Order: sequence, then C-alpha cells, then structure tokens
Amino acid sequence: MLIPIVPAKEFKRFGFKKCAGDYGKHGCYYLCVSRGIKMLFVSDKVFGINNWKDDDPRIHKTPNCRYRDKRTSLDIIYELIKAGMLKSEFDEEDTKY
Repeated sequence: MLIPIVPAKEFKRFGFKKCAGDYGKHGCYYLCVSRGIKMLFVSDKVFGINNWKDDDPRIHKTPNCRYRDKRTSLDIIYELIKAGMLKSEFDEEDTKY
C-alpha cells in the first residue's frame, strides 16, 4: 500500500483539488484521471486509487479532469513517488524483521 510522506495539501502541485463537503473540511484532495477512469484520493495518512464515479461525494460537480492529459493513473503515481511524495508502507528502511 502507498502512503503519503508529505502533507496532503502538497499534492496541489500535481493538480489535485480539495475534496467537496466534509472530506474537504478534513484536508482531503483528489485528482480525476480520464485515461482508465480513475480517481486518486489523498489525505495526510491515506492514498487511494478508486474507480471514478460521477456521484462520488468527494468530487465536485465539475471535476478537475484534464481530458487531453495522456497519462494514466500509474504514470501519475510514478511521478509522485519520484517526487518523494509517496512511499510503500513496506519500504525497506522502515521494515523491521
């Protein structure tokens, strides 16, 4: 499982938008990805990949989807890992046998 290692608000640099409703009040962000119809969700403790549904209460009525963006959710996740924003919960540095 991937976990964020920076505050969720830092994900705005990559186009993430603050969630609607209570999720937004608690500092959660999302990014809709048109290629593969996925929604990336992040809070200070959780990173998730969900299927993008129009009736998701976290997403605004006009989501921040960039339809011309050719990247998939995996491409974006790879960029987030390279930028030092995500890591595996099984990272060798943190694993104690």
